[in-house]
Amino acid sequence: MNDYWLPGDLHGRGMELAALIASRAGTDIVGPADYWIDMPEHVVGEPTRPQSATAWGDGFLCIDLGPDDKETWKRFEVLAETDLDPESVARRAQIWRLPVTPYRESALEQFPNNLGSCSRTIDPRSLTVIDITSMWAGPLCTELLARSGARVIKIEPSSRPDGLRFGDGDGDNGLGQAPMFRELNRSKEIADIDLRYCSEGGEFHRLIRSADLVVTSLSPRANMNLGITPDQLCSINPDIAFLAITAFDSISEESDWVAYGTGVHATSGLGWQAGRPMTPAFSYPDPLAGLEACALAFGQMMRDVPQVCRVSLDKSVAALEDTL
Repeated sequence: MNDYWLPGDLHGRGMELAALIASRAGTDIVGPADYWIDMPEHVVGEPTRPQSATAWGDGFLCIDLGPDDKETWKRFEVLAETDLDPESVARRAQIWRLPVTPYRESALEQFPNNLGSCSRTIDPRSLTVIDITSMWAGPLCTELLARSGARVIKIEPSSRPDGLRFGDGDGDNGLGQAPMFRELNRSKEIADIDLRYCSEGGEFHRLIRSADLVVTSLSPRANMNLGITPDQLCSINPDIAFLAITAFDSISEESDWVAYGTGVHATSGLGWQAGRPMTPAFSYPDPLAGLEACALAFGQMMRDVPQVCRVSLDKSVAALEDTL
């Protein structure tokens, strides 16, 4: 089961979002949308393909583990081996904070992300963005903001670097400049700040006081634990806008689940084709969410959309479902 699949209107949606961003930025900062949508194919010599669906009981699971998850999964797998329901196993795995999701033949009705409407453009060169994102979707959003002229400061502690930094298929020989990481972060400043140990009045609070927008791709639980919430940030800077990029919508049963784009693909119903699960060629929900978040961020900085917004990957995929 190693067929790779992509939605038919993926690139059409990318072009729509590129045009929307251009209309808000006043210039074409995206360029050919296919470059960002198919990024692994363009910048990585031999991109790593997502793991095929794993047969489990009477269905299939997407087991999308990171390097730090493997030992935890081994322990969990022993406890869950007699549970033959993929939905049940996924729910239990999420308690362990493991990125495991079920492949679903169909999904609950979902509406696309609301990107708002803007009647003007903005010059971002006077704006400062705090980037608390990693991997693909969030860094794509903030890199495009940086290329438009905004000052973007990426919070990346040396103790917990971006998971994309040290490899995305063909690796980087341990230099920390893997091709996708480099392309998604080339226009940013890096601040080595560990948010677990921030103190009031410290460097992070100083950055927040002078920033216009915070973009985070941490899970809602992690944001809460670290004090990265709208209320807490607004207590430091009442005017700051807050944009969260998450795997699932805030009102879904999976709102706090840990998942990457392939896991969202599995739950969306798009991952089930011709009576069987289909593995995506790459994590296509990520660039869609990144482009949507960029368009929304411009609206926030113009104050034409709410000060607090959320883009979820499952809703980014829902926009594709409307076209199929």
